[in-house]
Amino acid sequence: MRKLTLVGVVAAAAAAAAYLFDPDRGRSRRARLSDQAAARARDVSEAVKAKVEYQKGVAQGVVHEVTEPFRPEKEYDDQTLLQKVRSEALGRWPWSDSIEIDITHGNVTINGTVENTSDRERLLDLIRDVDGIGMVDDRLEVRS
Repeated sequence: MRKLTLVGVVAAAAAAAAYLFDPDRGRSRRARLSDQAAARARDVSEAVKAKVEYQKGVAQGVVHEVTEPFRPEKEYDDQTLLQKVRSEALGRWPWSDSIEIDITHGNVTINGTVENTSDRERLLDLIRDVDGIGMVDDRLEVRS
């Protein structure tokens, strides 16, 4: 049985050699085989690079999460905070033209009129959620 297997392997190798070194078409067959092998190598290389980039991103995310508590809080000047409140809180508020905001040392004073108490609470929550805001002095009036 072992001799038969060895004979089969030798026969397959001889057939492959005859196929690849054929005087008429052997050169084109070898070139095509070389191109196919190079393409497979590129595909594997690109797949490995993609997985490496993904794992690199995962590692950066883990580092970011672990070091988050140790990073100092960003401090914004009053003008920047005013822009942040206008874009992040009032940008979503449909009646922003009836609201006035003043910021001093990170603390917000809000004046104006809102339709009801739920609108008032929603607006105050939006302003409190802006990064860098200290205290909020609520001077809003509710329309009756």
